Amino acid sequence: MAIFKCKMCGGALEISEDITVAECEYCGSKQTVPSKKDEVITNLFNRANKLRAACEFDKAAGVYESIVAEFPEEAEAYWGLILCNYGIEYVDDPKTGKKIPTCHRSSFDSVLDSENFEFVMENADAVAKKVYREEAKAIEELRKSIIEVSSKEEPYDIFICYKETDEKGDRTIDSVIAQDVYTELTDKGYRVFFSRITLEDKLG
Repeated sequence: MAIFKCKMCGGALEISEDITVAECEYCGSKQTVPSKKDEVITNLFNRANKLRAACEFDKAAGVYESIVAEFPEEAEAYWGLILCNYGIEYVDDPKTGKKIPTCHRSSFDSVLDSENFEFVMENADAVAKKVYREEAKAIEELRKSIIEVSSKEEPYDIFICYKETDEKGDRTIDSVIAQDVYTELTDKGYRVFFSRITLEDKLG
């Protein structure tokens, strides 16, 4: 029995050979899992999901691409690429406690129109397709709301880019330095985008 890591919370998922959708006993999330379940592909997916959960989206995409190269009919690998393209991390909804997607990368292009989503639909079975569609619609709604909100925002003078947390989930030194820079610049009258403060009241 293959043990995959939950792509929402990182908990262990014990899944049998014949299923493509599982429910995590730790966070309760219903999710798709790879159709192929040997040790090599299990390790690759667990590595890619760990990188993506740490917001290392480009590195994670590289691992998903290596899976696609070797297993071109693996729908879950194409889905992983979509999660990386839109910078998807799963966070706790403070109202429901459920895991929901948050978007670190926005795009004007619809998730549902992406080439990778076409590959997902071509290669997934009927049970997995339903879950993929639901997840894609949730990400698409999030993408649309981000575009709508950003179109109403006054333009920023400066955007501060930095890494918020390390591998252990602790705040990085870069984050502390970035906040000092943010304070200096705002004191001088600049309109500064600093996600830790600018987005603190915005879920997703």
